[in-house]
Amino acid sequence: MKSHLIGAIALLALSAAPAMAADMPVKAMPVAPPAPSWTGFYIGVNGGGAWGSVAPNVRDIGPDSFFAGANVPAVLANGSQFFHTSGGLAGGQVGYLYQVSRAIFGVEASIDWTDLKGSVSNGPTVYPVTPPSTFSWNLRGNYDYLATFLGRVGFDMGMWYPYLTAGGAATHIKYSATYVDTFYPSTSISSFGNDAFGWALGGGAEVRFAEHWMLRGEYLHLDFDTVGGIGTIACTPGVGNCVGAGFSTKFQYNVKFRQDLARVALSYRF
Repeated sequence: MKSHLIGAIALLALSAAPAMAADMPVKAMPVAPPAPSWTGFYIGVNGGGAWGSVAPNVRDIGPDSFFAGANVPAVLANGSQFFHTSGGLAGGQVGYLYQVSRAIFGVEASIDWTDLKGSVSNGPTVYPVTPPSTFSWNLRGNYDYLATFLGRVGFDMGMWYPYLTAGGAATHIKYSATYVDTFYPSTSISSFGNDAFGWALGGGAEVRFAEHWMLRGEYLHLDFDTVGGIGTIACTPGVGNCVGAGFSTKFQYNVKFRQDLARVALSYRF
């Protein structure tokens, strides 16, 4: 009798256990908070360095024949010598980022002060057909400022993202070419400044190191339109070998500027 009673109690306990378990509260699993979005306007400062090249092309456009014909190729070749530029830059930027899933899109405008400059001196070189007279070229180029207007696309990696960027660039370029001739003798200083526009292409990576603060490193290649100007060289009657009423010739300068830059930018995102 006792054994039957114990069995009945055990059976009753087993049947009641599922109902009791169903009534017990279930502890919720922890849910990770969503990652913060990169979306928002930002403003900041940047600085870095740049290096590049200047490719001049000079030609004699007359109207008079200042040079002996056989001297012209050497004069023009020396005045068209390639040279390098380098220097630092510092400025600011403003932009907007927009995140869709893990893709990040952005636009940005920046402007930088720069001391990018370079020069080359050729000569004195002996004229091919009028030795021992010589000629020299002193060439110089520099930038006043650098502005970029860029689009950006990247991929969210959590606290940072890599990106590619492309767009337009603008600057004000100054170029000077000093020609010194000992045959007459004469000196021509041709100097001009032009606004130049071009394209920019590059990439970088940006890190979010605080709720509103971002830091990035960036590389850009910039290629500007050709700029040009005209200079005149003349002989003074009675000076050196200059006779009669004197005569002159004009140089046409066409100059191509290219630049590469690396900069670091600190931004505050609103």
